[in-house]
Amino acid sequence: MEIDPGHVPSYNSLAALYINSNQPERAIGVLRQLLECKPSAQTYSLMGTVEFNRKNYEAAAQSYRKALELDPNSDIAANNLAWLYSEAEWKVDLDEAVRLARGVVERNPKEPVFADTLGVAYYMKGLYTEALKHLSNAVSLARERGTDSEFFRFHLGMALAASGDKEAARRELIKALELGGESFKQAEQARKVLASLR
Repeated sequence: MEIDPGHVPSYNSLAALYINSNQPERAIGVLRQLLECKPSAQTYSLMGTVEFNRKNYEAAAQSYRKALELDPNSDIAANNLAWLYSEAEWKVDLDEAVRLARGVVERNPKEPVFADTLGVAYYMKGLYTEALKHLSNAVSLARERGTDSEFFRFHLGMALAASGDKEAARRELIKALELGGESFKQAEQARKVLASLR
């Protein structure tokens, strides 16, 4: 397929269609062609997300770093790379995770996803006071928008448990399980921590 630089949004839409229909290889093919023709931080970020979802963490990190080379203020790339460095079953670089996530939160103080990422990075570093500040903020910001997130609640509950606040940890982990239902990926871990808090 020949890429027409004037129709970049159409190719991004095609890649998104492949992603949503669980055809990541085809999405990657379209994104690679697009990057050869017209490199952009947005396209590298999307490529990173596809690779992350495939658990191809090295390729995801490489794509996020390329996005940041093109646009150092690419908040999606910085946030996702920070998450990768703090949470994925891959190389952990908590100092870099905090640095990246802190910059994103400074530029976007009202975005709950970014606050959550920074909180998780601090939690993973064992800096529970800072973690609780940002994780509580993520929950509050989401609720201000009329939403709630089992993931934010789970992360807050884990940090509360680690800091020794058993009652608050129980409350947040129970809420995470209520919100997440049967599809909540961290349900087993939440139940184990809840059992240990009795």
